[in-house]
Amino acid sequence: MTEETRPTPAGVDALRYPLARISWFLLVVLCAAGFLVLVTISTLQSGRVLISGRIIFAALALVGVIVRCYFTIIEHTLIGWGKEEWQNTSVDTDDLWSSLLSMAGLACIAWVPVFAVGEIMSSYPEWRELACQIMAALGCEYFCMGTLALVVFNNFSQVLPHRILPAIIKSGASFMLCGAALVLVPLSFQTVWHALPAGQATFVRALIASSVSAYFLIAHARFMGLLYLANREKIGWEE
Repeated sequence: MTEETRPTPAGVDALRYPLARISWFLLVVLCAAGFLVLVTISTLQSGRVLISGRIIFAALALVGVIVRCYFTIIEHTLIGWGKEEWQNTSVDTDDLWSSLLSMAGLACIAWVPVFAVGEIMSSYPEWRELACQIMAALGCEYFCMGTLALVVFNNFSQVLPHRILPAIIKSGASFMLCGAALVLVPLSFQTVWHALPAGQATFVRALIASSVSAYFLIAHARFMGLLYLANREKIGWEE
């Protein structure tokens, strides 16, 4: 195979993708920063939480836009959309609220077992932390494969264990990278947030930390889509 026709490695392609979709990147950054600001202003100095329907609605809407952007990137990757100049690469927000609910349900299925195992292992403190870490890692893999199922089938019933666990096993070791890459999203935000001066304005800290986290979120969506394409026949969802 010649140098000109050699395909770009999935990891390299994913890392380049946020820069190729700069409008999506900026949208995710602003939504994430806006969400953090809303959470901050909803908490009074006394520590009490100010419950406001408008704030809750706005915060959920911002998260919903991020979820739809995440889904749209995967969708475009799977069908190869956006390679031609005439192809529209705007974010599809038609199913914003249903996508948000589906993602929340998937997150519960993926990570609630971590808390259950932690409770069960409370009598064995020397093994509890290790057991929870293993379940959290498995939850990351489940979440990634479940997200792909939501995109492929557009049906929440397809993210249940009977569909996801066999797909994880069939996909092989390469798909394990998805779970590891997912960790970079919250880890990058936490690292940058704590590295910035505490006296800095909340919005500025949120904007900078969200920029790094948004980059990895978009790259992760692209990476998942590419790995699914590479393992499509093994997984067998589209047979």
